[in-house]
Amino acid sequence: MNKQFIFPILLFVFLLSACTSEDELSGQTFDVAYIPGPVSQEDFDNPNRYDSIMTLEFLDGKVITNSIDYKKGTYELIDDELIVHFESDNEYLKIEFKVNESDKDFSKYSATIHNAEYEITDTEQISRFKNLTNRLIKDMPIEFLREESL
Repeated sequence: MNKQFIFPILLFVFLLSACTSEDELSGQTFDVAYIPGPVSQEDFDNPNRYDSIMTLEFLDGKVITNSIDYKKGTYELIDDELIVHFESDNEYLKIEFKVNESDKDFSKYSATIHNAEYEITDTEQISRFKNLTNRLIKDMPIEFLREESL
């Protein structure tokens, strides 16, 4: 192979690899959990005191939850905001989390539910998302518990 072609090829490969962003959530599963009220500081540091809202499994831009019959959705992580979307023929659910690295050994992220949008087009149909939506309380502190903490 001619040496004059090697440099442009290496440069192209380097630029291509620099442009792809690594998804830090992909391949991870978390139990999204909260502590039911009244709590002490000791409760916040005890993983056994947390109640699960849902489990989220992240895979290359897709998310699967056990809370909606293992429904697949999509997610985006932009800076400190995680946006999770689930949609069916009749329903739409969008959850926005404000996330930060957790200081707890058993948790990857500390978060709050910034917003949850839910829509149903035909109220005569059975809702798959409504039970989960009722558990999503704005500004509720939650933890993304590592899978091994479950």
